[in-house]
Amino acid sequence: MRVTDLTKHNAVVRHMNQASEQVGTLQENMSSGKRINKLSDDPIGATQVQDFKTKISFFDMIKRNIQNNYILLDRYETELTDIGDMMQHAKTLILAQANANADQSTRQVTAAELQSIIDELVQAGNSKIGKLYVFSGTETLTQPLVANEETQPAAIGTGGEESFAPYSLDRVAAEFSGYSQNPYIARIGKEGPFGRAHFIVSDDGGETWSKEQTLLRDSPVLNEDGKPDDRVRLRFHEPPADEPGEPYVFPAGLEFRFEPNPPIGYRGNDEKRMVPTGEGSYVPINFTAREVFYRREQDPQSIDVFDLLHTLERALLENEPKVLEARIDEVDQAYNQVLNRRADVGAARRELEHQFDKMETRTFAKTKELSELEDLDLQEAVTELNLAELRNQASLNTGARLIQPTLLEFLR
Repeated sequence: MRVTDLTKHNAVVRHMNQASEQVGTLQENMSSGKRINKLSDDPIGATQVQDFKTKISFFDMIKRNIQNNYILLDRYETELTDIGDMMQHAKTLILAQANANADQSTRQVTAAELQSIIDELVQAGNSKIGKLYVFSGTETLTQPLVANEETQPAAIGTGGEESFAPYSLDRVAAEFSGYSQNPYIARIGKEGPFGRAHFIVSDDGGETWSKEQTLLRDSPVLNEDGKPDDRVRLRFHEPPADEPGEPYVFPAGLEFRFEPNPPIGYRGNDEKRMVPTGEGSYVPINFTAREVFYRREQDPQSIDVFDLLHTLERALLENEPKVLEARIDEVDQAYNQVLNRRADVGAARRELEHQFDKMETRTFAKTKELSELEDLDLQEAVTELNLAELRNQASLNTGARLIQPTLLEFLR
């Protein structure tokens, strides 16, 4: 079969292009240091490379996120250390004033110092990083600790717990004064005006009741057989009238309800900030002021720190050393409560460090796999480049010989 010059020419040009392209590809690989520079170099390998790079990027993001949260944990550690020191100082003050060597004057001075400790604790509980409160749960723009008013309007109604219905008093306003966590209820047992009406008190929401007491315009709210006296009082105010009317008669069954009113209230929430530490794994790292300062139902050993310190301050002002002596163990409990939170911070820090090391190991392993798949073997590439250059030079020489004959020689 006759092979035309055009066919030979096309074949030579095609081989020249292939040799040149191979040289160009090897030069590009050597300059980049990568075996795969585009999808056509190795479609399956390129897909694996992209998957490895995605995982490495994810691991790096997790590590950055973990490192950023070290700042928050360090702040918790600092504030809880200061809070623990303040609780120890409060214990020292109470121990000094509970013995017989102290007197009313020293207790008055100590009460002022204890109030300054309470103020410092509130300040620590309201600490911020930038504009964000650290002890308010996930409501980081809300100030967690706020001083409550000592007085609150009484909820007035009838019908008991099951069917409590609001009731309006004519010409009389009722309010509670004092701080307490107890859900007080004052119920009229015998109807009548002030001085003749009788009432009973519950300090546990209606489970147990006191003996009957005479209702006055300023009456203490206390169940003598119940919880310690928190000095809560029920007070009535009658607006001035041009013409005095008949004394108001309180009907039997009328109730006055007190909403628990701690001296320092918590305004944040109890939600946890979850830090991602892997694929589907999270670590809670935030701690709320409720966990640090307040009693929690799930922890029977927990203490309401501000309620305790407020009671101790009142005992100092009223020169009641027996109250100080009786509640000194609760100061220890409050201090242990702070220590437990510090231990929780340490546990969270260790968990984050463990997860960070785990991400480092996985990043190293994926980077090694990526290098084995993508990186160029330089020695092998140099050998291949030399061979490709020889092939390219040979194809050029072959092409030169093909086009040497002139037209005159061809016609001969």
